[in-house]
Amino acid sequence: MHPSRRRFLTRAGKALGGLALIQAVPGWTFATRSPSADLVHRSTETMGTTIRLSLLKEEFSAAAASGPLLRLKEVNDLLTVHDSSSALMRMNNGNRVTVKELADVTRSALQFGERSEGAMDVTVLPAMRRLGFLPGATMKGSIDFRQIALDGDTVSIRSGDMGVDFGGIAKGYGVDQAITLTRAAGVSAALIDAGGDLFALGRPEADRRWMIGIRHPERAGDLVATLELEDEAVATSGTYLHKRTVGGRSVSHIIDPRTGTSVDHVVSATIVAGDTMTADALATSVSVTSRSQGQALIASQEGVEGFLIYKDGTTFTSAGLERRLRIL
Repeated sequence: MHPSRRRFLTRAGKALGGLALIQAVPGWTFATRSPSADLVHRSTETMGTTIRLSLLKEEFSAAAASGPLLRLKEVNDLLTVHDSSSALMRMNNGNRVTVKELADVTRSALQFGERSEGAMDVTVLPAMRRLGFLPGATMKGSIDFRQIALDGDTVSIRSGDMGVDFGGIAKGYGVDQAITLTRAAGVSAALIDAGGDLFALGRPEADRRWMIGIRHPERAGDLVATLELEDEAVATSGTYLHKRTVGGRSVSHIIDPRTGTSVDHVVSATIVAGDTMTADALATSVSVTSRSQGQALIASQEGVEGFLIYKDGTTFTSAGLERRLRIL
């Protein structure tokens, strides 16, 4: 049976016992039995968050660390809505744009839009601006990912009153690009964390996977669960991350693209997948669907698992996570 809200939150606030905390960031805390001296950390600010790369001390080199972080900056510069000269904003301003990264993310966005039956829709820019979560003039445009045209690597929008925001998918793409470079550098174990979108490469110890801590949705200093990962991605989407007061009430940045309104019935959605872009997109999707739809979407995707926390304090854990996720 699901615990009551009070019982659940009480259990979630308990200490982590023997785990040694390595890091605490807005979305994640990760832990391992290895002392912190065994890991070398490098970080940068991009994609609207702190990017953290952790490598085993014996595998660390300046090149292995700098390449992935620079790649994340490159992806941000191309796909940000905060720079009018980015590839994404040039497309939003009515141009046909031929940029591989833009096409790659668009192609995946269209696939996830269909797969989620519109729960994942990157044409939410008008709604995000209307609610004040993104800068720019308020747009009255409709939301419909099917109005994005993709011809090879050339992307455009068929309707002039629409706008694309890759906030629910671009960080995942960037992490995957960074991991490709990390592997190419011969690194066997690493963590790349982009403020809640994370890939765990290999193992930090021969007999142990990476141990990831999932942030408590109501207490920033606490964890709600721990999760073991190896060569997998994980992403979380939470209503606690960004909120604004609109019309006298607090609203989250989680927008249901089918209605254009803010929703908060899922306070935390954690998705595990083989790549970070999939985890990122599906975490966004299940945050706006009903319980039954979200759980069915997770079950329908091969290699995908999920852990959801609902507003009433109840939880859902998919079968594949039951042995490696521990609610605290």
